[in-house]
Amino acid sequence: MTILIVALGFTIAQTPALSQPSLSPPPSTVTAGVWLANVLKFELSTGSYDLDFFLWFNSTGNPTLINYDFMNGQAYSIEVEQQSDDYLELRVRGSFLRTLDFRSFPFDRHQLTIEIEDKNASLTRLILIPDEEASGIDPRVNVPGWNIEGWNLRVEDHEYAENETFSRLIFDFTLAKPAYSSALKTVVPISVIAAISLLAFLISPSNSGQRIGLGVSTLTAAVANHLTLTTQTPAIGYLTLADKVVVTAYGLFLYGLIVSVLTMRLVQQNRVDLASTLSRRMGLLVPVVTVTLFGSIFLLV
Repeated sequence: MTILIVALGFTIAQTPALSQPSLSPPPSTVTAGVWLANVLKFELSTGSYDLDFFLWFNSTGNPTLINYDFMNGQAYSIEVEQQSDDYLELRVRGSFLRTLDFRSFPFDRHQLTIEIEDKNASLTRLILIPDEEASGIDPRVNVPGWNIEGWNLRVEDHEYAENETFSRLIFDFTLAKPAYSSALKTVVPISVIAAISLLAFLISPSNSGQRIGLGVSTLTAAVANHLTLTTQTPAIGYLTLADKVVVTAYGLFLYGLIVSVLTMRLVQQNRVDLASTLSRRMGLLVPVVTVTLFGSIFLLV
């Protein structure tokens, strides 16, 4: 019996203890915020913009060193406003980039962003929390030619090819063209030029030279206006709303010139009454032609 107890004790002593699973520490949390102080520059041609803003990181109760990085631009000036073991506030001036969408030009709206990550800490080590209450835009911020329509601060998980996910802080604000002034500068001029060309339908078919001259001169003015519009946007591979309006105007010019040529031929054949009837009926179809052209261009292109 004694031998059995001793053997059992020896066996237990030799049995390896069950290994306890190692528990990784939970990720640190850092509250981050942005206060936009000024928009220094905004260039449509390149999609670049220079911003002046305050950026802060607060890890109170859990001091964490932030190794921040700007993912859509770079800072050319960074000033430390406040710094302690668990708080860092910076004033940043930097250049940022954004792919802009001009499909609604001249009534375009652009969302500009500041995107920040900790380049050394993935989601398993660091989680950013947006400080929405303290963030915002200074009421005096003004961008000539644009209206600021609001801002948003959020955090998104950004996954990279290495199967690592990082917490990304995104501050965005929206710039929009004033609708009234944009219409007066772009849509109204081409509309007036097109309307002038349509006055040819009020001219007698006997004065075919004047009708054709009016159509050609307004077409030249429309082309010049279109070239001016294209200088306001970069080289893009799609049509903007302004382009569609101009192309519709081109179609009306062509329609008017075709009718003028047909009526001229009828007048030359001494069929003046038929020429007048054709001109009058084709003039009544102008609204239908306009809607058909614009609708086809808008839906198909």
